[in-house]
Amino acid sequence: MTAGGDTFINDILLRCGLRNVFEDLDRYPEVTLPQLAASGVKLILLSSEPFPFKSKHIEEIREYVPDAEIALVDGEMFSWYGSRLMYAPDYCKAFLDKYR
Repeated sequence: MTAGGDTFINDILLRCGLRNVFEDLDRYPEVTLPQLAASGVKLILLSSEPFPFKSKHIEEIREYVPDAEIALVDGEMFSWYGSRLMYAPDYCKAFLDKYR
């Protein structure tokens, strides 16, 4: 499952300076690993929620997209609105500094 273009998550990604390769899809569509590989994605963010991705998932995905960067991220910073958002800019900047 991924976040489509009409989601809060997509808006946060844009504000972080990222482009969602699935922005043309609605809501939270299911995509297959071959679809992910064909998307041209360069950075894959695996959220801590609603599904708690772990290192083993990175290895599974890496088989399909060996050239992409894959990172575990704090899902609250990308998908929860409210008071947590005051921490999101610093979190996103620190995270992106690793990958730019």
